[in-house]
Amino acid sequence: MNIKKYYLKSLTMLLIFLSINFLFGNTGRYTRKSIAFVDAILYKDKAKNLPLEHEQYLLKTIHRGVKIERFDFNPLPEKVQKNFRQELKNQRTVTKVKISEIIDATILPEIIKVLDVKKEIRARNLVSESQTNAFIATKAHEIGITARQLEQVMNSSYIYVPFVSKYKISNDSKEKKISVTIESGLIWYHVITTDNPEVKKLATLSTSVSSSVEYEKNNTKKAIREAIHNIAPMIAKNLEIHTRELDMFKLQTPIAEVDNRTIHFPLGKFEGIKMDEPFFVGEFMEDNSGKTKFVNSGFVRIGKVADNRQQGQHLSSAWAIHKGDWVSGMTMVEHPRLGVDVAFKPRMINVDITQGGLFSDKDDKAFIVAFDEFSGTIPALDLSLNWNIAPLTKKRQSFLVIGGTGGIVPVDNYVVTEQEIFNFFDIFTIDIANEQQNSFATYFNGYLGYMKKYYFGPFALHWEAVGGIQGLSASGELDGDNISIINGSFGGRLGLGLEYAVNIDWNIGIFTGYTFFPSIDYWYVEYDDDEETISTFYDQDYPEISSIGETFGLYIHFSPPTLPFNPGNFINK
Repeated sequence: MNIKKYYLKSLTMLLIFLSINFLFGNTGRYTRKSIAFVDAILYKDKAKNLPLEHEQYLLKTIHRGVKIERFDFNPLPEKVQKNFRQELKNQRTVTKVKISEIIDATILPEIIKVLDVKKEIRARNLVSESQTNAFIATKAHEIGITARQLEQVMNSSYIYVPFVSKYKISNDSKEKKISVTIESGLIWYHVITTDNPEVKKLATLSTSVSSSVEYEKNNTKKAIREAIHNIAPMIAKNLEIHTRELDMFKLQTPIAEVDNRTIHFPLGKFEGIKMDEPFFVGEFMEDNSGKTKFVNSGFVRIGKVADNRQQGQHLSSAWAIHKGDWVSGMTMVEHPRLGVDVAFKPRMINVDITQGGLFSDKDDKAFIVAFDEFSGTIPALDLSLNWNIAPLTKKRQSFLVIGGTGGIVPVDNYVVTEQEIFNFFDIFTIDIANEQQNSFATYFNGYLGYMKKYYFGPFALHWEAVGGIQGLSASGELDGDNISIINGSFGGRLGLGLEYAVNIDWNIGIFTGYTFFPSIDYWYVEYDDDEETISTFYDQDYPEISSIGETFGLYIHFSPPTLPFNPGNFINK
């Protein structure tokens, strides 16, 4: 080993560590933000109030979502919150103007009082801890709060107020389904602790989430509760992402070391980063107007997450997808995302249907459903949610995949009524004028599985294995009532694909695979909303419906910042 080069590299790393310590403190940790909050929900824009039980659940869930590792979390004193809640009750409607007025009248004056205490501590030049603590205790008693609460507010840089701007319930009594939509958000304020302390409005964050739940025996209350319990965690997650997107809360750090396509940096579990999270890499530059802005030259995803909750130098690592001319000292900036990719996959699939029919007798109103033969390849659209589970598996780019496929099969199928059965023996030679004929049936499947990706720069290979159900659906009409016919099957699919990362949020690619959904005599026939018992008709067999063979197509995925529904509901169902 070249001793001179070794010592030169060691000296360089030492200088980098010293620079990081200078920027981020002696511990090498990112500066935490101290957050205060109002433990009450503000209803604005004439929004309907949630029942108290559901309101408390939503409120607690939002607090848990926003309580991320980079924050110290402090509630506002109960005295302040009591005045705020009372003023809300006194208002019939709360507009944007009223919100500001209520906050200005109930919360801000109390915070200013606390900030004035901090200002007075500096003016009195209270240097010893005992002097400061005694002064704080005296002032806290004057204001009407505890000394601990006063210190919490003094140290808080930001405050948020939760709100609900929409709460809507729809009841489809025919389908026995409750649909609930909640639009909720946070109003963020910045506490400025200068010689002239003030509280400024920073941002208003909002998200809307919906959920539908079926119910039995008119038990709508249970369905509403289930829907709200589906909605609240997603509202909290969306608001967490929106909060992390604000510049003052977004993680950023200088790069400590660049090793080919791997970089090392001083963030870790203390700041709450997770495997596979995306970060931009670039530099802050000044434009012609003198404003400083971040200019990225590529992006990375987190690999190893260091445990930097203890003293010492702990560096995490990330691997480059698109890489620029990077050197130590350049800046990484967080790009907050849910960790759930939405994938669109236009594909071709094989479908085989043999000729056959099935017979049902409904209150002496018999009918036959028949299919002609079909064998071929059809176009279909596949939509899936790829849930990144790398923090659980400790394997980079590991995904839980849940999705479905839909397509149209150009197969002739018939609904033959009672009179036509007696007039004709061979249902496949019935005069078209005397029967209902459809020229297509609907193909669909739903699946759950696992996908793994391997990146080579901006390119990635992936494989997936999924299992699920397949269905073919047709319909007709008898005496003005609908007839629905579904054939079901169980099977799976293996796939292999090649992708290219267009940018930090979009990938495109191609894939191929093999589908195996064999024919199963599982039929569901519904007439006038009742399930029917079926049998074969004379010497006709049931149609055999399968999808076995090669599949191929295009792959497009997008990483959204938020979702208007809870993807966990699909797994539960």
